Amino acid sequence: MYLDLSREICEDTQVFPLYPKVKILTWAKHDIHGFRSEVIYTITHVATHMDAPLHFIENGLSIDKISIEKFIGYAVVIDVSNRHVVTGRDIESCIKNVEYREGDAIFLYTGWEDMYGRDEYVYRCPGISKDAAEFLVSLKPSLVGIDSPSIDPAESTTFEAHKILLSNNIPIIENLCNLKHVLNRRVRYYAIPLKIVNATASPVRVIVEV
Repeated sequence: MYLDLSREICEDTQVFPLYPKVKILTWAKHDIHGFRSEVIYTITHVATHMDAPLHFIENGLSIDKISIEKFIGYAVVIDVSNRHVVTGRDIESCIKNVEYREGDAIFLYTGWEDMYGRDEYVYRCPGISKDAAEFLVSLKPSLVGIDSPSIDPAESTTFEAHKILLSNNIPIIENLCNLKHVLNRRVRYYAIPLKIVNATASPVRVIVEV
């Protein structure tokens, strides 16, 4: 059995105020061309997506240069809900409830996915502290994911969590969903981004075996 942890991409998909809204335009039509196709206008950081190091690290890896070994493996899902800023101590305490092994992905369940569609989802989102990012680096995960639109809390202006993880070549997946169904479990995951040359991110379909 498989579980989809990804948000859909449509013209109602929430994006940060800096970014343009998604537009999906019909390009070819059955009655005119004999087939149908679409043009998608969107930021690469849309819906469930993977941040590459280049997003914050000058000369960092772009999404097409990330090792494909990071896209398939095992992930542990830890419950850090009811916290606005997740600390290193929070993660250290919660990860004891799962069978984490070095090189696994770590998915953080904050419970914030229930706010999806509201303004608060973007403007008040939870995230992780600097020391939490540093602790995650010490665990040597393949990547880190969160059910929030940003790994940094909404009020951050320095984006320290992004910078710490990405400078250590740990990609970040944001806007995950459905993590509540696999809490405190170690599951096989598939998270394959598009191979967009020199891009800082890509939409990603994240699926786990349950």
